[in-house]
Amino acid sequence: MKNECDIVKDLLFSYNDGVLSSASKELVENHLKTCENCKNALEEIKSENEKRKAVKEIDIFKYVKRNLTKKNIIILIGLIVLLLIIMFNILVFKNYNEIASTAEIYLKDDITEEQVENIKNKIIEVSENLELEYVSKDKALERLKNNFNDNQNLLDGYNSQNNPLQASIAIKTNTNIQTIIDNIQNMPGISNIKTHINCNPYELFISKLMQ
Repeated sequence: MKNECDIVKDLLFSYNDGVLSSASKELVENHLKTCENCKNALEEIKSENEKRKAVKEIDIFKYVKRNLTKKNIIILIGLIVLLLIIMFNILVFKNYNEIASTAEIYLKDDITEEQVENIKNKIIEVSENLELEYVSKDKALERLKNNFNDNQNLLDGYNSQNNPLQASIAIKTNTNIQTIIDNIQNMPGISNIKTHINCNPYELFISKLMQ
């Protein structure tokens, strides 16, 4: 038959957890007042519980920290990707706005100086912050040769007499290019007008990068 110490030791875990009945709790407390062995046993139980609690808290902290770190990395990567997408689109549409604000007005070979001036004046009438440049056939050929760099000799056979290029008026403006086109497209001396208004912004950007 168990003596009182054995009974109390069996009850110490429940006593430490605070789940004993009033009668059992009173029995344990009265016994602890006079028994150093059981009192030491209770202290050991408390010490072990504190260690287990500390280890558990550390494990929980490590788990939370590990998962928060993964979550933060995912969020960070997502933000970086989003930022790159935004920056890419800003560059794409900035490039598009720059190109879409330009036009090349190609002129017929038999255009007169008066007709050229009339076209220029009409453009100026409907434009704001206008940049306008008349490019003659000879100048267009010279630019083309310069673009060929070391292969300029390929164009040696072309001169002012057999120049296949057209004279043009290059414009850049803050005014809607379509407005300008609508006002000049039927004017005498114009062969065709080249714009990038309806071009794909991404294709224009990639083409610029590949130049």
